[in-house]
Amino acid sequence: MGLTDVRYRGTIGDRAVLRWFRPKPTSGETIDVFQAFRDVRKILILPNDRVGGLFIGAPCCNLLRQTYPQAQVDLFVDEKKVTIARQIPFVDRVVTGSLDAAVWTASFKQVADRLQQEQYDLCVCLGPDCSFRLAHLCGSSGARLRVGFQREGLEPFNVEVVQKSRDVYEGEQYRSMLRLFGIEGEPNFKWAIARDNAPKVRKRYLGEDHGNVQVVAVDLAGGEGDGLSVRQLDSLVGRIIDQGAVPVLFFSLADKKKVGYLSRTHGGRIRPFDQSDLPGVAALLEGCAALVSCNTELLHLGLALEIPVIAILEEDPRRWIASEHSLVKAIRVRELKQVDLGEIMQGVEAAIQARRGRTVAGPEI
Repeated sequence: MGLTDVRYRGTIGDRAVLRWFRPKPTSGETIDVFQAFRDVRKILILPNDRVGGLFIGAPCCNLLRQTYPQAQVDLFVDEKKVTIARQIPFVDRVVTGSLDAAVWTASFKQVADRLQQEQYDLCVCLGPDCSFRLAHLCGSSGARLRVGFQREGLEPFNVEVVQKSRDVYEGEQYRSMLRLFGIEGEPNFKWAIARDNAPKVRKRYLGEDHGNVQVVAVDLAGGEGDGLSVRQLDSLVGRIIDQGAVPVLFFSLADKKKVGYLSRTHGGRIRPFDQSDLPGVAALLEGCAALVSCNTELLHLGLALEIPVIAILEEDPRRWIASEHSLVKAIRVRELKQVDLGEIMQGVEAAIQARRGRTVAGPEI
């Protein structure tokens, strides 16, 4: 999938700023890298701001916490992801700022200035192709160690790692980078978001007997692309209803027209839900038999919550989905308009049958 957003490629103005105003190393400065890593007391983590970056990078927060149990570990995220970022248990503080402003604007400079004032020992930029502006923030952070993947045309890091392959799961690329500096361990954990409140949310939204209803989530967002068309969604939702399941449609402001059309077509048989309420989304997802999603944040949230996911991707699935995720049915297409709805429904039907089997075998956990 080609990146068209200037945040990733950088505008001409952004590049000029980085060329002429990026932090310059002190003359004659030398760094004993391994000693500097041993002396780390304050860390800033910049997860990839492409889709799923926060979820894929979360285990690295755990690795850094294990390696530096006494250090302060901060996590920087765009303002729109603050709520979900605060669910990561291994960080001391979530630092926020908007990545929508160009690097030469006053608002962006204020974010960079705030990071400089923190005087971090280590700043880790996890995205091999994160946005131009995120990489620039790492370079402007003033951290003694600024670590990231080597990027053509960018020099924000003073410790660069060459990316060996783009076909390797991104989370493994992060861990390989950290292992170079002796940062390793058992990074895995399962997300548990607002678990005490989740049954209440499902009861309020899906009804008293929600435990006996098969629910299939459909993500209307397109991630970095356009997503499924309204005709594809109409057909998909109709097929899910024919299976006796209730479709929950997660939408954003950009999807309002699609929601309106589907509501007129299918009436009360669908349940639209605003995905800006991420804790609510997580609560509903945990009660779903499956999630159908293009490569979006919700796809990666579904993976983190360990529910069956039918993932539709225009990029190599190996990059975005770890091989150990046995609950994923990955469908790769050149263009979303070419996706086979029958193949999607095979995954949905298998997940529904498996869910029914678990319900018969014992109470839902």
